[in-house]
Amino acid sequence: MNRFAAIGISSATLAIVVLSASPASASGGGGSSGTWPAAFPLPTDPGTLLSQSETTAVVRSTDQVSVVQAKLDDLYVTKLGCTRTLGVNRPRDYLCYNPATDKSDEVLFTFAALDATPTDPSVSEINAFYVRG
Repeated sequence: MNRFAAIGISSATLAIVVLSASPASASGGGGSSGTWPAAFPLPTDPGTLLSQSETTAVVRSTDQVSVVQAKLDDLYVTKLGCTRTLGVNRPRDYLCYNPATDKSDEVLFTFAALDATPTDPSVSEINAFYVRG
């Protein structure tokens, strides 16, 4: 039973990565628009912002996934004072206190390792999700 649950969680995470991999479109009735909250920096050094909305963003980087994760921990935990929630096989999940609302906002990152190509040297893709507390 535990093995089935682990496979289900991995599949759900993979679905998030696959569905979020293409740039967002703001046309028609289903697209999102806006910009990622400036209070929660994205790992764009090095990196390229592919798409963003008020609640999601996609960044590709030439840094390995482990390097991006370490940079996010330093940024969110050390510099911003957020709390990282821990769990086995979980993406990076941070709870950040928002004094304007007196609640904690959640910033979640999922990762995908990529094979670099001659036209795209990226070796990782980072999908960011923001949930206001």
